Amino acid sequence: MSTATHDLLEQIRLIWAEVLDQDLEDVPVDENFFEAGGDSLLFIVLLERVNRLTGREIEAAELFDHSTVEAQAEFLAGDAGDAADEGSGRLLSSGR
Repeated sequence: MSTATHDLLEQIRLIWAEVLDQDLEDVPVDENFFEAGGDSLLFIVLLERVNRLTGREIEAAELFDHSTVEAQAEFLAGDAGDAADEGSGRLLSSGR
């Protein structure tokens, strides 16, 4: 993992902590957002915060396909390549 990806991971982890109302140390990097205590409304808040952080318009499906802190950091840093399964790869490439 590159330094830039690691820095992004920490920023995303902080967003998760705020959205989930948890201490930063309690936010796992390899657990699904919903398993970590999130729900669909909090997911939308997470999406908005990640969009604000990156200055991009990420689709909900894209973030959903990368459902852990680690996967989101890799995806947003452009390192996701093989991190997404084939089905989500088709989803990401469709319409772009």
